[in-house]
Amino acid sequence: MDTDLGGNGVNHPPAGADPLGADGLAGTEPPPVLTWHISALVRYPLYGLYGVLLAPLPFLARMQGHILGAWLLGLGFIAGFVLLSGLLSQRVLADDTGLQVVYPGWVPLVRGWRVNWQDIVRIATRPTGQGGRVHYLVTTDGQGYLIPMRISGFSRLLDTITQRTGLPTQTIKPLAQPWMYGAIGLCVLILLPLDLWLIAQTWRG
Repeated sequence: MDTDLGGNGVNHPPAGADPLGADGLAGTEPPPVLTWHISALVRYPLYGLYGVLLAPLPFLARMQGHILGAWLLGLGFIAGFVLLSGLLSQRVLADDTGLQVVYPGWVPLVRGWRVNWQDIVRIATRPTGQGGRVHYLVTTDGQGYLIPMRISGFSRLLDTITQRTGLPTQTIKPLAQPWMYGAIGLCVLILLPLDLWLIAQTWRG
């Protein structure tokens, strides 16, 4: 059962929707939009990996006397973190007409997509280099749209796809490589004390 109100396929009425219909009667509001967000199992290890790999660089530059380089690296670290946050702010939306993947408008060079339910004719599966599988919604014109697999409430998304298209989704797994993110989290925990020690030594020096 999905209980995470942050992104497990929760019904979100459109902004500004009147809980009563135009005639003042309940039950005539526009249909809700289902919304999913990237899973915390994916987001936090990636945030952590970015931090432990790049956060020490400005301090190393400062330790070596490169003050300007330290400032530039610090600004670059902040800019990169903001960009990563934008990429991990992906949302998946489903309504009565179709499925949509959107990103914040300020994220550069990344475009979302939208596909209508009536245009989807089959689901194509492809293997990945890490031993997992990815799945595409294939439309009548042969275009493929990657099913987002790293979201919270993935089973709810599959149920929605099946309900809207009639295509079976029982064999699709909720996450392509969960072990990979666990390994990333372990690396973060190992490197974090070293980073903190390095930063402390820099400030003492």
